[in-house]
Amino acid sequence: MSIHYRKQITLVPKLLRLNIGSHGWSLSFGPRRAHVSYHGRGRHSTSVRLPGGFTWHRHSRRR
Repeated sequence: MSIHYRKQITLVPKLLRLNIGSHGWSLSFGPRRAHVSYHGRGRHSTSVRLPGGFTWHRHSRRR
């Protein structure tokens, strides 16, 4: 069994959030349905929730 920690801190309501977890941190910009996240290890991802329960994600890694 592993233990994970996650804390989300809102910096600007409905726009900018800081996510802190046991594996690192990330900064999310945008509303909940469409946002861009920048991770502490140089990665970033884009996520959009679509009607009907579908989600589109795009991840990239640091080169």
